[in-house]
Amino acid sequence: MQNQFSASQDKPQQFSTAPVHLVMSVTVNGKILYISNNCEDIIGYKKDALIGTSIKNIIHNDDRFMLESYFFNIHNSLPCTFRVMKSNKEILWFETVIEPICHSNTSEYDEVLLKMNVLVEPVSNLILEENSNGIHLLPSFAQLYVDKTDHTRVLIEEAPLPIIISKLGTIVYGNKEASILLDVETPSELIGNSIYQYIDEEYHDVVAKRIHQLQNGESVGIIEQKWKKRNKEGIFVEVKEVPITFNDDTFEYIVLHDISSRKAFQDIIHRSRERYQRIVQNSIDTIAVIYKNNWVFINDSGVKMFGADSYTEMLGKNIYSFLHPENHEQVEKFISIVNAEKKEVYFSKQSWYTLQGNQIYTELIGIPTTYFGEDAVQVIIRDISDRIKAEKLMIKSEKLSIAGQLAAGIAHEIRNPLTAIKGFLQLFHDDIQGKEHYFDIIFSELNRIELILSELLLLAKPSEVKYKEMDVRTILRDVVTLLDTQAILQNIQINLELDNESSFIRCDDNQIKQVFINLIKNSIDAMAKGGNIYIQTKVTDEKIIVTFVDEGCGISKSILSRIGEPFYTTKEKGTGLGLMVSYNIIENHNGKITVESEENKGTTFEITLPRIQKTV
Repeated sequence: MQNQFSASQDKPQQFSTAPVHLVMSVTVNGKILYISNNCEDIIGYKKDALIGTSIKNIIHNDDRFMLESYFFNIHNSLPCTFRVMKSNKEILWFETVIEPICHSNTSEYDEVLLKMNVLVEPVSNLILEENSNGIHLLPSFAQLYVDKTDHTRVLIEEAPLPIIISKLGTIVYGNKEASILLDVETPSELIGNSIYQYIDEEYHDVVAKRIHQLQNGESVGIIEQKWKKRNKEGIFVEVKEVPITFNDDTFEYIVLHDISSRKAFQDIIHRSRERYQRIVQNSIDTIAVIYKNNWVFINDSGVKMFGADSYTEMLGKNIYSFLHPENHEQVEKFISIVNAEKKEVYFSKQSWYTLQGNQIYTELIGIPTTYFGEDAVQVIIRDISDRIKAEKLMIKSEKLSIAGQLAAGIAHEIRNPLTAIKGFLQLFHDDIQGKEHYFDIIFSELNRIELILSELLLLAKPSEVKYKEMDVRTILRDVVTLLDTQAILQNIQINLELDNESSFIRCDDNQIKQVFINLIKNSIDAMAKGGNIYIQTKVTDEKIIVTFVDEGCGISKSILSRIGEPFYTTKEKGTGLGLMVSYNIIENHNGKITVESEENKGTTFEITLPRIQKTV
């Protein structure tokens, strides 16, 4: 009689036809992009709680490295088997087919599809029943051979890897390497024993399922398991199984590979990688990878810096859609240098736009790396927006210092001729008949000029401010009286509309008058062809709002953002100090100034000051 055995995979490969229980889309870096709606029913997690998180959070620690290796090296289309930790900490086994999601017209992929079947079918009782039919009584699989010189038998017995052949879980043959692996004296000691006594209990259910599939002639994927030697010492093995037929009977042909040392090394790699990932994710700087001008990785700080809700809003987006156009050429050269010279490159001061359109300033370092074997650039981006603001404040402070020095010199130079003018006016006082009112205004304004000069000296040396209770309406009437004539000469009408409510504020009236004069004069200068200036007060329980509206040329948006900066002016002979001083005065009075403008339509200044109740 001619005896021979053959592996069932000589037949067309057959996979389980059971319905797919769970579908998941994952990046090769492990981020979950999609999971089917039934995930809560199967593993206890809500769909939204998993999307955007790492798959390693739910995968058993011992199976992470194997699953990750499948992501990057998908081969043979064979399923793999791994454990998932349910939300209640229970373990659920899945047999999973992993398929790459490739880019169009290429074999490149950065996303994989997991088709997952739950392995929970309780087939252990069936195996035990069939074992009682006498299969475990076979003394040795060698009895199935005609003679001991059979070359096939020699190949199995002398194989450098442990080989076990079983029937429904009962060992009928083991070679020498198998006995060494399991620490038994001779291979014959394995015969008749249940394979389960050498396998950790955690794996029994999945082993039973796989045996059931093998008996049905199906192919099963590679799996990592924890086995036990005779002395109960644990070992990690990689298990490859195929069904074989012999005399019209089906057996499980099992090849074991001791991976205990590799497992230990993987644990070291895992811990090192997790530490690195924690460093990357917890970094206050943005760490990202750029491949073909697209973001393919970005950490949490980067997501926050660009104003995204999750990293999925960033991945796959072109970096130049975020980068300021002025920096496109520089960054393109920067990436080329990193890729060409394979060295770290520093690039200072570039600006980006967030998803909300806000501008941020950064500096970055580029480090050469690879992405799927091709050149890529890892960048470390530091947000220096606060530093840029601080530098601008330093420049502004320096301008104020210079302004103070200039103001001190100007004030002293003007005071001398002003004293002479006031002296001669006093001499002419008795000769003025019927025009005393104009004399009083001139003399009052000369006094105010002296006070303004004193205010200029504030830029160089602060002086005492005298606060008192004043009605804003009174100050406005005085200012309009002073400037009305100048306005009429330029064909401008000043319209004053005052609230009837009491409008008292606590202020230095000369400073407030200075602010009002400055705003009205700016409006007059802005209306070369004449027009109207509308001044209005509005009183609430706590505030007094004074609005100045003109029909002038308006202010562009680029200039509007710099209103109040020292020495920044659009006037040919202006100094840019007027509005700066006005802003400071109102701020010192616990108020604020807001401005709105539209080119060729006019400008509106609104001053808000705290209202007080007049004391008796």
